[in-house]
Amino acid sequence: MNAPVLSRKTAMNPMLWIGALGLLAAGLFLLVSGVRQIQKSVGGPVLFKLPLTQNQGQFALLQPGRYAIWQSGRTVQRVPVKMAVPTITDLATGEKLTLHPSWSGVRVHDGWEGRILVYTFWAPAGQYELHLPTAPSESYPPSPVSLDIRERKPGYGLVVGILLVILAAFCLLTGLILPSVLQSLGDLDFRTGWVSS
Repeated sequence: MNAPVLSRKTAMNPMLWIGALGLLAAGLFLLVSGVRQIQKSVGGPVLFKLPLTQNQGQFALLQPGRYAIWQSGRTVQRVPVKMAVPTITDLATGEKLTLHPSWSGVRVHDGWEGRILVYTFWAPAGQYELHLPTAPSESYPPSPVSLDIRERKPGYGLVVGILLVILAAFCLLTGLILPSVLQSLGDLDFRTGWVSS
């Protein structure tokens, strides 16, 4: 009489299922860590906010360092609102700071407000004025979009966060797919594993 026997692969399935659950847990942990790292890298308090319905405003920087200009608002879409290049003037010396356009295309959206990195600059501590060359009434329709000045965080933090998210996606996908693959192999072994008594 012939009887089905389970192969060694099928017998190991419980341990491999535990491994799949471990991958899912690791993926969730890495995903949370990566998202937090990204938020930390692009976050930070708003040092100054200038609505695009205004063309100038003054602010203070308490310490020297690198800073970033973000375009933010609930209506920010994939493409930022077109605007003339702003200028930042040191009120003590009258000198204009050098603004560097951001080519990284960093975008952040929390479900309520979106932000796009548009310029970066270095500045010593002091009093400054942010100025938009064109009058708001000529260029910008009424909207909640504004320019935010925030401290710029080191770029490596963002890279680490993105890598953690990618690794998390790999762990989650592997943990979800692995049980199905193992089950298919187990069913195949069960159907084909016959011996004669």
